[in-house]
Amino acid sequence: MKKLLAVVILGSIVLGGLGAAVSGTNQPQKNSDQKETTGTTYVDELDQFMTTPDGVLPVGWFCPTQNITVNVSVAQSFKPQKEVLTCIQFLMGRNATTTNPCILAIRDNLTHQDLTSAIVNPAEVPIMDPVHMENLTWVTFDVNDIWVTVNQTYYIVVYTANMTDHHYPDDYYYVSGNGTNLYPNGTAYLSLDSGKTWEEITDGDGCFKTYGLPETFLEVNISSTIYGPKFIIRNIGDYTAWDVTWNVTITGGILGLLHKTVIGTIPELGPGNETVVTLGSVVGLGPITLTVRVSAANVREIGTTLQAILIFIFWIIK
Repeated sequence: MKKLLAVVILGSIVLGGLGAAVSGTNQPQKNSDQKETTGTTYVDELDQFMTTPDGVLPVGWFCPTQNITVNVSVAQSFKPQKEVLTCIQFLMGRNATTTNPCILAIRDNLTHQDLTSAIVNPAEVPIMDPVHMENLTWVTFDVNDIWVTVNQTYYIVVYTANMTDHHYPDDYYYVSGNGTNLYPNGTAYLSLDSGKTWEEITDGDGCFKTYGLPETFLEVNISSTIYGPKFIIRNIGDYTAWDVTWNVTITGGILGLLHKTVIGTIPELGPGNETVVTLGSVVGLGPITLTVRVSAANVREIGTTLQAILIFIFWIIK
């Protein structure tokens, strides 16, 4: 971590003195994190990580000298091995005078827009003892889920709001890391100008965990009867499909007056398992179009469209 700290330079000022050994770290005992967002039931799976700290850096408004304040941002590159990124944890604490929220974003380039992000408030992060470096904890950033490309480089960017009117000269968090390149699939980066420019810390890594879901695959088969079709959704992949959702729309009939939507969901569908979707009572007359869309938390949307003729309650599937 001494190498990591040595690059924190503003002019001839080195932001040293923060690279003490970390003690009393509070690491969670589980390797997965149950989603708490309403409507989701799946369990995050641990993907990429580096969990051995040997020092810390400030993130946010840091005052290295009496007349100079910089807004420090840090980043960590990583290569996901699961197709859906769901959650990030960073081992960190905060200064006693911190008031700005901490933001964690995922980017495919350090200076590009955020692909997804999450915010935690100071009250959610414990105050860290600046002398003994105690009370670091794993802080969870429950980002909106995104699809990522396995083995492509992405960046975890940790920063605070770029506010010129802040109340304290030392309004920052502490993020932990290690200066011996323990994570082989990425490295740490540092910015002293609110993320405008970045410097790579070639021998350093932040203490982080990424969580995600492996991609699986569904198929939709149609079973036709004179009373309407049934849709059989089957998991043909190798992993559980989480939060499987379907949306069936029926439109058409005489003068286009028929419009019905059937929406449903199940919390999970294991490999090789299937569920059957029926439409219930549909009454109409004339040609109709039926569109099916099926997706899941770790399944890309699939769909099919078919044409039929409805004669009151009887169906003729084309």
